[in-house]
Amino acid sequence: MENVYSVLNKGGKLIIVDFDYNEKVKHPKVHSGFKQDELKRLLSEIGFQSSEIRNFHHAKDVFMNQDADVFIAISQKN
Repeated sequence: MENVYSVLNKGGKLIIVDFDYNEKVKHPKVHSGFKQDELKRLLSEIGFQSSEIRNFHHAKDVFMNQDADVFIAISQKN
């Protein structure tokens, strides 16, 4: 994410759409989702500001046969 930050213009936005972290999803080739508070902290440490994260969808059996919430995170480089 530091590379993304470095190539964004001032005012540029990073948009992430992903699953919330799910401890039941364990596989070496599968990302288990993000913990929103940790993602927000990471984005802030890199230098992004105005990070907003919110869930917008819940589905049954969609993430490695597990129920899952999907979020969108929007962060801006100032």
